[in-house]
Amino acid sequence: MIFPLVVLLSAASPAAPEGRVVEEVVAVVRNPPGAAPRVVTLTRLDAEARVALVARGAVAAAFRPLDREALRAGLAWLLDETVVADEAARLKLHDPEPAALAAQLRTFRAAFRDAGEYARFLEETALAEEDVQAVLARSLRARRFVESRVGRAAVVAEDEVDAYLAARGLSARTAEAREAVRGRIADDRAAAQARALVAELRARADIRVVDPALRPAAAAGAAGAHPPVAAEGR
Repeated sequence: MIFPLVVLLSAASPAAPEGRVVEEVVAVVRNPPGAAPRVVTLTRLDAEARVALVARGAVAAAFRPLDREALRAGLAWLLDETVVADEAARLKLHDPEPAALAAQLRTFRAAFRDAGEYARFLEETALAEEDVQAVLARSLRARRFVESRVGRAAVVAEDEVDAYLAARGLSARTAEAREAVRGRIADDRAAAQARALVAELRARADIRVVDPALRPAAAAGAAGAHPPVAAEGR
């Protein structure tokens, strides 16, 4: 049985007081349901959430404390991305090219002021550079898979543009303005398709969020659109 707080005590470590909690399991993933369980610990969630945030430009998140709200969003992202990347791997699709992955890692390193700050990040998160690269590779594979499944080719009709504007009390008097609205409708449609895809993949897996504080709010649902797996905006 897996408990929210897992005590990892070793007879070889007598310095640890009896009953001391040294790690917390926050979620367990079996994908497919009969597969061996994969455990998400709080330490790993915190580290991977920081990698994802830094990769998206939120460099301040590299070192500042992450509150429960941030960790809840991070766990939702991690679970979404895991099931999407699993599906891509199962279908043998979208393996990141070494050059693309190397470029992503260079960009990630460049987000830090210097090599010393990057080394500090790795030390404080207890990540090796190979771990960072693995997170970036999973994100790239998941994003490409979603983009390949999300249709953007459908034409947004003029009456759809008119209805969108009317519903919001807006007007678009130039061709450029109408084209911008058309793009927004297409983006919204793609985002909805991405959410539906992720929801379907999560429904196929056996996912247990063990920590009650990190369970998604009922209104948000289990398949919110998170940047790492949502289709890129225009």
